[in-house]
This record gives sequence, C-alpha cells and structure tokens, in this order.
Amino acid sequence: MLSALGVTVVFLIIIFMEVPGLIKQKKTKEVVVFFILIAIGYVLNLLVAFNVTVTSTNKIIEMLLKPVEKIWGK
Repeated sequence: MLSALGVTVVFLIIIFMEVPGLIKQKKTKEVVVFFILIAIGYVLNLLVAFNVTVTSTNKIIEMLLKPVEKIWGK
C-alpha cells in the first residue's frame, strides 16, 4: 500500500511541474496527450506496485503493428 502511495505522489509531482507551463502556453492538445500518457504510466506502475503480472509492452506494440507490417511489408 505504501508503494502505491509513493507512485501516486511521484506522478502528482510530475503533473504539477509540467501542466501549468503547458496551460500558460495554451497547448491544449499537448495537455490532453500528456494526461493520456501519464494515465497509462500511472496504471502500469500501480499494477507493478501491487505485484500484478503485466504483459510486456513489446508484445503489445508488436500486436498493434503487425497489420501495418502486412500493409507495408518488410
């Protein structure tokens, strides 16, 4: 439980350091992408903190890129 709290604190620090600058520069698209990526990272880190077996991200990327590889070939 303490590791989950640590992960949360680290992610909140990152958010509070990065988001105000993006908002001041009126970069709304970047803020949206930032929150999507930070949410993915947060969830994956929480799963690791709770000792849940997580599939390798390489396998997920390969699965997503296989159709593109078939279209363009090697």
